[in-house]
Amino acid sequence: MTVTRPAHAQSASFAPAPVSAPVVAAEPTAAPVGPTLDAASVAVHHKAVETTAAARRSGMGQGEALMIVGGAAVLVGLLIGGGAGSAIAVGGAIVGLVGLYEYLQ
Repeated sequence: MTVTRPAHAQSASFAPAPVSAPVVAAEPTAAPVGPTLDAASVAVHHKAVETTAAARRSGMGQGEALMIVGGAAVLVGLLIGGGAGSAIAVGGAIVGLVGLYEYLQ
């Protein structure tokens, strides 16, 4: 059995690929030493967030939430049955309709 090798592996002019220089990371900046004003407070800090139209629409609005709660109240009222269940279902329907009104505005 004869094994053939590629021509470039047999030539004398074959040279390995050049090795690039190692990448040296920049030295990290030193953290502030000692007490700072940010560390002195123990309260909750509110970071300012730009409120854009897309950011406001990312969550659920009040109208949508009212429609969901109203629909859930209608289902619970129907499951309970009787006079109390009917009152809960009617109240849920009213809440759902108010939510629909706010959603469409």
